[in-house]
Amino acid sequence: MDYSASTDVEKMLMSLTPQRLPFKLRCRCALSLVGLNLLFKQSSRAKGVYPSPSEWCDANVRSLRSCYSIDKGIKVRLHSEKEISEEFICPAAPLGRCHYAMNPHCEPNSPPEMVLLFETKAGWNQHSGLELFTFDNHDPKGGCVLLNDRTVKFIRTEEELHQLRWK
Repeated sequence: MDYSASTDVEKMLMSLTPQRLPFKLRCRCALSLVGLNLLFKQSSRAKGVYPSPSEWCDANVRSLRSCYSIDKGIKVRLHSEKEISEEFICPAAPLGRCHYAMNPHCEPNSPPEMVLLFETKAGWNQHSGLELFTFDNHDPKGGCVLLNDRTVKFIRTEEELHQLRWK
């Protein structure tokens, strides 16, 4: 498949419809949260618990760095450092190492509608409740939350934020 042609078409479409960019960035943000959720589920299957809230980023980085495959007898890492670092970044947010925080009240057996991860300003191993949530990473204003059942929601208002299950 000629990817350069599809890239050219995408660039042309973006120039004709720039309003698509915020939606595209929101989708990429949601995909990052889904990817992080897979790491949380792996941890819960292996250990019966999610990573500790005080080191959830570090634990997930260690997990990603430990993924290997065997190619012709050679051990090959599945994820580059760049891929690992991008997992924690909202592409619509300003610079920073991680734009997500963990709800410390959420555990593998918590209700499916409980918030597990949510958008914040940049930081590392952040954990707390809705007071860390930011509406500032996206245009139009809003932020993504990941529920314990892998559902990602885009929250636009304080009212929506307060309706989510945090405990």
